[in-house]
Amino acid sequence: MFAMDIPTCFRERDFPVQVPVLGDLDDPELDESGRRALLCRTCGQPVTRVRDRIAVGGKHVHALFNPSGILFEVGCFATAPGCRFEGSFTHDFSWFAGYAWRFAMCRRCAVHLGWEYLGAGDGFAGLIMAELRESGS
Repeated sequence: MFAMDIPTCFRERDFPVQVPVLGDLDDPELDESGRRALLCRTCGQPVTRVRDRIAVGGKHVHALFNPSGILFEVGCFATAPGCRFEGSFTHDFSWFAGYAWRFAMCRRCAVHLGWEYLGAGDGFAGLIMAELRESGS
């Protein structure tokens, strides 16, 4: 997404720089899958863990087009504590039936990482896989 496409309220300069708030995600200890945290590709902020992957609609990763025709490869995660969630929830153009969404931004650098989804009684983070990297990589 280009800076000109991002609403002014979501531009990086509007957010203070923050230190990582998730020290435990930066821990060098491997999780049970033998992998570490997933980090913001831009700034290295810990965002979530590989072990927090979930399947929604029968799969973890979805290839999805937004109304502007931009393709996103979105991974579903039970939690993404390295994100700051912005805006009001909306059902408009939701990729997941029954779920409302709002923006998920990196807690440190405010880059757009994906969306938070909220359904009846549950929710998840849909994160743009190209915006993440595995720790240690």
